[in-house]
Amino acid sequence: MARTPRRKTQKMPKIRTIFGVTEYRLSNGLRVLYKPERSAPVVAVCVTFHVGSRNEAPGHTGSTHILEHLLFKDSKLFNQKNGKAITGHLEWMGALVNATTWLDRTNYFELLPKERLEDALALEADRMRNSLFNDADLASEMTVVRNEYERGRNNPYELLDEEVTATAFSVHPYRIPTIGTKEDIEASTAAKLREFYDTFYWPNNATLSVFGDVSRAELERLVIKHFAKIPTSPSPIPTMDIVEPVQKTPRSCEIKKAAGVSIAILAYKTPQALHPDFAPIYVLATILAGGFSSRLQKKLVDRGLASDLSHMTLPTFDPGILTFTATSAEHVAPDKLVRLMRKEISDLVEKGVDAAEVDRARERILSSMAEERDGIFNEIRTVSESIAAGDWTLAYAFERTVKKITRTDVNRVAKKYLVRQGETTGILLDTVESPISDTATATYATQPTHYIDDDFEF
Repeated sequence: MARTPRRKTQKMPKIRTIFGVTEYRLSNGLRVLYKPERSAPVVAVCVTFHVGSRNEAPGHTGSTHILEHLLFKDSKLFNQKNGKAITGHLEWMGALVNATTWLDRTNYFELLPKERLEDALALEADRMRNSLFNDADLASEMTVVRNEYERGRNNPYELLDEEVTATAFSVHPYRIPTIGTKEDIEASTAAKLREFYDTFYWPNNATLSVFGDVSRAELERLVIKHFAKIPTSPSPIPTMDIVEPVQKTPRSCEIKKAAGVSIAILAYKTPQALHPDFAPIYVLATILAGGFSSRLQKKLVDRGLASDLSHMTLPTFDPGILTFTATSAEHVAPDKLVRLMRKEISDLVEKGVDAAEVDRARERILSSMAEERDGIFNEIRTVSESIAAGDWTLAYAFERTVKKITRTDVNRVAKKYLVRQGETTGILLDTVESPISDTATATYATQPTHYIDDDFEF
């Protein structure tokens, strides 16, 4: 009598272990990251799809964000009819649950009791390919999406930041806000979104991260059970290959609005997060605008010229942008803040920084990174940002890199990137009570204003 062939047991092939995290890859292309942590009986789960607003074609802006909403609607196995509606079912399990959309990724994540891990993995596997959204679901979510869009229009900082970004980038999709244009949002249909879903939402375009109180053997069993059966995409995942041209002249934009505040932004282009220059640029930005000892804080806030100061250096997949944002104190014109920021930056480029400044900035960054990775829920979301930037190990390797940054590194990138021809200036002038300019002939070389209609961690 012939023997029945034994069914071959699927495995989760190991790629590497580094920084306490083990990386695996299934045959369908799904990458899996696992970090055991037994300090509490909980697990954190995060599915990072390698698709964000960067991947949206003209006419489809905002698709990733709307899909983020729709993937909380019914799926084949988790729906209202069987009493397992996605959000309600997760919350019934005691899970903290959310999702976010950004330039280079979308992520869905949960923190839940360890005995509920299989429920979370089964749900994430099901909505990866079996989401059942339709026109009625889209209509119900459009109110929420419109409200988010309007909140952005009413936030003066977000409004100016988007205007500056749209001016700084001429062709790259980063110039469009993640929420999309109003025209594209209103033109969304379930059919168009289904096409987008069927293009990008596949295991070979995703990374599953599981951190917490689960054994390697149990994780392998559950991942194989729920994810290995999902096929790889029938066609190659489309790539975005638009390259932003080098900026050769300064750019500027201005918004006049009854906003309650006047704001100035100075922006410069930066390399992608995986570029060797990114870490010294991050230290440079911290020296200029990171905390009470920073140069622009002393120049603007301590002198009573600005009420608030911040910087943003995004770890993006493609070359991005560094911004310095200052809020005008009462009766101080934002154009004056621009000139003072520009002067301080010029002095830094010319004279360089000292070792003590680098040490202070380095310690501030390392302290912030430790706080961002405190607990597995924070850590897994930080890793998700590095996945989006192109390499999950960046979440850990960046710390080592920062520790090695010297004043020579900082001075070099200052001269290379803080250049006048690559600068973009943005001003929001409050029309309720316009600040008094210290120059009666102030002018702005304003390009046509882009009224674009419409989450950074290491």
